Amino acid sequence: MQLIQEITFTYAKVQLFGSKLVRIEVFGETTIGKKEAKELNDAVGVLSKGKEILVLMLADELAQVDKEAMDFSASPEGQKYTKGDAMVVRSITQRISANLYLKLFRPKKPSKTFNSEEDAIKWLFSIENAFIPA
Repeated sequence: MQLIQEITFTYAKVQLFGSKLVRIEVFGETTIGKKEAKELNDAVGVLSKGKEILVLMLADELAQVDKEAMDFSASPEGQKYTKGDAMVVRSITQRISANLYLKLFRPKKPSKTFNSEEDAIKWLFSIENAFIPA
């Protein structure tokens, strides 16, 4: 996949690959709060030109997402540009947080955790293909 465009923050970068996938990578020991979640969501909207797109989320091992950010991310506003979310977890803490997000906040769009970026991308494109009429 070819990198088309990138928006960089001090704590993360949001990259558009092709016309169907946005990759969000969170740096270092960052804790993503509601403010950062909104900024990342807005960046996805800019890159997708306001349309729904597949979203791949990765973070360094020590990065975390707080409860307010999870609440926003599962809300209609937070999922406005999302066709499906794949989260790559790199630590037990991230796995616990991701499972908490999926069980308590119950995002309306397809969302799943993965151990590898490759598996996450395969799954995202499998749900993308499910949206194509026969």
